[in-house]
Amino acid sequence: MKDSERELTIRRILVGLDASPHSLWALEAAGELAASLRAEVLGLFVEDINLLRLARLPFAREVGFFSGSLRRLDIQNVEQQLRAQAERARQALTTIAERTEVRWSFQVTRGDITSELLAAALDADLVILGKAGWSGQRRLGSTARAVLLQASGPALILQDGARLALPALVLYDGSQMAQRALAAAIQLVRGKEGYLTILLLAGDAETAQFLQAQVAEWLRERELKAHYRWLSEADVPRLCRVARAEGGGVLIVHGETPLLQGEALVALLNEIECPVLLVR
Repeated sequence: MKDSERELTIRRILVGLDASPHSLWALEAAGELAASLRAEVLGLFVEDINLLRLARLPFAREVGFFSGSLRRLDIQNVEQQLRAQAERARQALTTIAERTEVRWSFQVTRGDITSELLAAALDADLVILGKAGWSGQRRLGSTARAVLLQASGPALILQDGARLALPALVLYDGSQMAQRALAAAIQLVRGKEGYLTILLLAGDAETAQFLQAQVAEWLRERELKAHYRWLSEADVPRLCRVARAEGGGVLIVHGETPLLQGEALVALLNEIECPVLLVR
């Protein structure tokens, strides 16, 4: 498990910013996490090339937020709004970085939002995104969904108004990827007054006891304690109920968990109330 722990060293945290409330919550979490891990925060604002292309079309229209009236979508106005949003995002990052005393950088790019985030994620150890952008919807936004399903590294998705808190819940099945998830959880709780809750995914009591002993021995070497809960079977609704009952501050799962493949993972993010860290 030592190799797994080394592989999960987090030194660069990428945050996708659009100045929306969801992205600012993600930025708050990034600052707090970077401070505890002595990591650097990388803020990225993407000028949406698809929006800019639309604004150049002669028939493009937008609906006034308050008036409800139709008006022509003007390219200069769109570019001005994007610059203003980027500046608000930069100022927010500056404020949080100064408060948490973390190293930071900010970049503005122009292109497809998902593609730009995925490209930037290649140089980061963790990506943090808000669940949705300006839409304000409670379901997983299209950008967060695409990054969650396509990114090659760990991704943390923040729910509406949620903050990183304890306890950290880890879905553990004994696999190498589950060990990576456990190593990530330890980084989150280390140095804080909190504990881990290990959700043992096992088909029978004997296997659950074996997994608990395995985790307990590893945690004992690091002077950490945990609560354990056996899940003989699990699906998305049950996992959400357990996380709520355990008072989960963040749920940590790994990308190879059979019950969270594809649309099941999206369903989890749509239903669960706490932040979710997906470890790969």
